[in-house]
Amino acid sequence: MPIGTVIQLSDPERKVRMHTRLLGWREGESILLEQPVRNGQGVRLNPNTPLIGRGVHEGRVWGFRSVVTHQSFQPFRILFIKFPEQMEEVALRKAERFHMKIDSIISSRKMDYANLKKDATAPHCEIRNFSSGGCNFSSSYRFEINMPVFLSFELPTGGKSVENLMGYVRSVVRDQGENVYGVEFDARSPSIAEFHEFVNMAINIRKNAVLASPLPVSVN
Repeated sequence: MPIGTVIQLSDPERKVRMHTRLLGWREGESILLEQPVRNGQGVRLNPNTPLIGRGVHEGRVWGFRSVVTHQSFQPFRILFIKFPEQMEEVALRKAERFHMKIDSIISSRKMDYANLKKDATAPHCEIRNFSSGGCNFSSSYRFEINMPVFLSFELPTGGKSVENLMGYVRSVVRDQGENVYGVEFDARSPSIAEFHEFVNMAINIRKNAVLASPLPVSVN
């Protein structure tokens, strides 16, 4: 998992769930995490506390079991857990994904896209890749897991736009001041039909390119 990935920790004995972020690891020794937080409060965990961890990044879920080795509070609040003997990985994506940069206006609520796109100060993000069910985007704005987001942008094909495409943040990576978010689209969003039309066109273009090529074509 990349540095900054949000991880859900569960204490199966006390049936407590917490959230933290990956800070780093020492292969075969330990994993370093931010101090876990539950209901907005930092959590103190005793050594040898068993934990179950789950992290999501770019459509893949990592799961592991570990135990607390120790927790530091000065000068930094860091939780050290034993490097897991086994880490399970599962792919969530069932849809074809496309890597394409699209400039988009972003908001945590519905926007007036017609006026905002004329505003040079409007909040923008960069969509980096997408599928019919979601996308990844980078932004300087801060969102948290399960927060709603609305995206409005011009389609690369020209002449059409997608307005207020709604989704929910499912993964967060923070690195050197940049926030990268994984979003799952809400199938009830009124603009999802226009976006699916564009994705289907992209799928057909890719298939035709594969059929026309005399050489193997890599499909991401």
